[in-house]
Amino acid sequence: MANKQLTGHSQEVENNLLKKRIIKLESEIAALKLIHSLPASLNSLYNDILDNIPLAILSLNTEGHMQLANMSFIKLFDFDKRRLNTKIHINKFKPFKGTALIKKISKLLDNQMQFDHEIKLGEIGNKYSRFRSRGITILSSEEEVISYMIIIGDITKRKLAESNLIKAKEKAEESNMLKTAFLSNLSHEIRTPLNHILGFMELLLVDGTSSDERSEYSSIVQDSSDDLLKRIDDVIDISKIETGQMDIRKEKVNVIDFLVDLYNDCKKYKDKHKRENVDLILNKQHDYTNVVILTDPIKLRQIFFNFIDNAFVFTTLGKIEIGFTIKNKNGISFYVKDTGVGIDTKHHESIFEHFRQVDNSSTRKVGGSGLGLAISRGLAQLLNGNISMQSKPEKGSIFYLSLPESIVSLETKSINASPADPVYDWKSSTILIAEYEEVDYNLLKVILNKTRAKLLRAKTGDEAIRLYHENKPDIILINYELPVINGIEFTKIIKSKNSMIPIIAQVDFINDNNIYDSKAVGIDKLVTKPIQKESLLNTINDLIINGWF
Repeated sequence: MANKQLTGHSQEVENNLLKKRIIKLESEIAALKLIHSLPASLNSLYNDILDNIPLAILSLNTEGHMQLANMSFIKLFDFDKRRLNTKIHINKFKPFKGTALIKKISKLLDNQMQFDHEIKLGEIGNKYSRFRSRGITILSSEEEVISYMIIIGDITKRKLAESNLIKAKEKAEESNMLKTAFLSNLSHEIRTPLNHILGFMELLLVDGTSSDERSEYSSIVQDSSDDLLKRIDDVIDISKIETGQMDIRKEKVNVIDFLVDLYNDCKKYKDKHKRENVDLILNKQHDYTNVVILTDPIKLRQIFFNFIDNAFVFTTLGKIEIGFTIKNKNGISFYVKDTGVGIDTKHHESIFEHFRQVDNSSTRKVGGSGLGLAISRGLAQLLNGNISMQSKPEKGSIFYLSLPESIVSLETKSINASPADPVYDWKSSTILIAEYEEVDYNLLKVILNKTRAKLLRAKTGDEAIRLYHENKPDIILINYELPVINGIEFTKIIKSKNSMIPIIAQVDFINDNNIYDSKAVGIDKLVTKPIQKESLLNTINDLIINGWF
């Protein structure tokens, strides 16, 4: 009896499922009949409407086979419409394979989970292309699923516009913050010297003030007045540069004389910033007796003052060097090099923007309006030049001012000049020579003695490593075939500790192998024996100028 009841129940379930399937088939047949019964003109109208919709539309049957696609879909996926007759399953559609979209479609087919989300379609479009996709179920009047529709729209332009809008908003907010920080800092920079002036002027009026005290107070008032005028001049200068009202008056300038005067004037910064442990050095480039350029000397001096003042602000130990190099005999590149705190790469461009400082906070350790480098870049452009920099944290910085095609006259030292005349002056530099051959070392010693550099000598690689750690030289000359630890291994060890230390290796001849090996470990220059004096000195000079010590 129980078995009969169970069998009857199962039969009833099967009958119900069969009825539902019949109803579904009848609904699909009715829909097809309706479509076929439509006038051809109306059917064509519907197709035209679909093909002119700028969204890619794809219809799937209940098994997931592609059955209809409009023209936007065909163009987007370069699809042959005739393939719709071959009953392609959506899982086999190549552009969707491996994408998040096919996973969404699978859930739509299996569980009727409709979706609406943003996607990236593999190789469709470019790496910036973004699409919005929707998956919906199409129901019969009996609420039965009869098909599925996938709608895809290209939203790349909209996303790009949104991104640009966000960036513009962030830029505007950043600009507003920078201006707020600038005004706050400028207020502090103006009020501080003004308070000094008012405070010490009042003390000067007090009866009984000694002459020494009056002298000290007067000096403070003078310095504070100079600071106040500098801040005001900065604001006026940046305004003139931005409005195109800055006058440029070019004249012939003797570079050597100009730098000597500049060097003497800039010694005041050492006292101003209390930098007893910082040396100011002038590299006169002794191989040039006369260099004349066409430029505005006042604007050139202003750029240098900004560079050198900054160098003293951020350098508490070491040296600051002023100099120049000649570019292609018609251009000149001035530089100011320091051994200060250095600047992280991410700030290399931003520090030249208006109101910018690496530290814009109200609690920063150094003063200034944040306009000095922006003014310098603006002036450089007015002089038909440009400013660039090299810097790394804890290594120091080099600021360059390049003035192409500015040289009017250039004279080099005569070849008959006295051999006693120095060619280069590196008295503040230490050079480590790692050379085991006595004759080769003596030759290097004779060449380098006239530069006034401090020379250290090691005969083996391990001894050179010890001398490096004890003396921290500015540049290293090594024999490629050093005993105990050879030149390649030596360079690996040293560069792992200080990647910026310049290393020159001497080789008997240059070939592809030693070129490849030396580049791999960071050797800066290969020179061949016998050593050519001028070539070696020029190489060392370039590395000293472009190195951080």
